[in-house]
Amino acid sequence: MINLFEKFTQHLSQYHPLSEGLTEYLEESVTEKVLPKNYKLLETGKIPKHIWYLPSGSARVHRVDEHTAEDLTLWYWQSELILPLDGLFSQTPARTTISLDQQSTVIALSYIHLKHLNHLFPEYYYISQGYLERINQKLSEHLDLIQHAESAARYAFLMKYHSSLLLHASLKDIASFLGMSISTIKHLRYG
Repeated sequence: MINLFEKFTQHLSQYHPLSEGLTEYLEESVTEKVLPKNYKLLETGKIPKHIWYLPSGSARVHRVDEHTAEDLTLWYWQSELILPLDGLFSQTPARTTISLDQQSTVIALSYIHLKHLNHLFPEYYYISQGYLERINQKLSEHLDLIQHAESAARYAFLMKYHSSLLLHASLKDIASFLGMSISTIKHLRYG
């Protein structure tokens, strides 16, 4: 049976092979924690201190739009690396909150350890660039879905790829993620 740290390193190695030294550094640097549902990994206004790997479950990223006062929601899914969308590398207060949708085990890597990776392990550059490219691709795909797909197609996407979200997230948050009203979701869900 594969342990959670091995899942984490396998995830990173999809972007570039990890050296033995980098693997050992990560093993000494990460912490594994079981956290309860609704636990906030990061709160708006706080300086991000970690990145996290999520072996299972999902985490909601949200912020309130300063112009419309709407809650804007994105999600990180199982087997993804959770990187705060702002504030981590500049060490400035985040504009987003990241919270767990269910009890989850996370693997945390502190900013202190993270900032030394590029200097100590040149291959980490390729891992970080591959990851950032993947995040940009996912955000672009999500924006395309929200801006160009009909409501029914957006709901079908949710049902095909993330239907378990309906079990542990509020309809308000799902509606925000899909760029539609709660009444539209209810209509699509119940007919």
